[in-house]
Amino acid sequence: MKVAEVQPLFFLLITTMEKEQIEAAVAPIMAESGFEITDFKLLRMNGKPLLQFFVDRVTPDCREPISSSAAETDDIIPPPPCSTGKAGGGVTLDDCGSLTEKIGTYLDTNNIIEDGYIIEVSSPGMDRVLRYEKDYKKFKGSKVKVKLKKPLDGARVYYGAITGFENGQVLLSGDLKFSLEDIDEVRLNPDDDDILKTPGKK
Repeated sequence: MKVAEVQPLFFLLITTMEKEQIEAAVAPIMAESGFEITDFKLLRMNGKPLLQFFVDRVTPDCREPISSSAAETDDIIPPPPCSTGKAGGGVTLDDCGSLTEKIGTYLDTNNIIEDGYIIEVSSPGMDRVLRYEKDYKKFKGSKVKVKLKKPLDGARVYYGAITGFENGQVLLSGDLKFSLEDIDEVRLNPDDDDILKTPGKK
């Protein structure tokens, strides 16, 4: 007999209704500190909400201030202007600790989450997520793994190199194209040679 797992109502509400609001509220804090959110996941650990932020450093000459008040009243998360474009972006452990403290202070002060929660902040890694049009243009030529929401021609996962972005569609090598509306997730998919060419890697 199968027994369905019953998740707490609070967690379901956070997952379905407030994930976007949390990211939108935290984005200005990241921007003011010189970072952008490349990905945000809302999970559960030991019965508590787990907020995982993956961040990259934004280059100083292209930062644009985003007011906290605007984020609170606008459900649309504005894409950050630009970032270093390098895996990790020079994000340090001290950066992660500082951002974790700032996020926690903001959430507590504004009563964003009423119950206990856990925050994790880390760099995006070599397989960072691509979410915005600017990401696809910046990483043109890079190898990626595309996971679709629904199967297309019998497959949900496709691999290829980004060849462009046009009319809301991601273009890949092999004449593949996918609408953003049909994409569940796109990640960089470097091979061993690409990793060895990365600065700081040997």
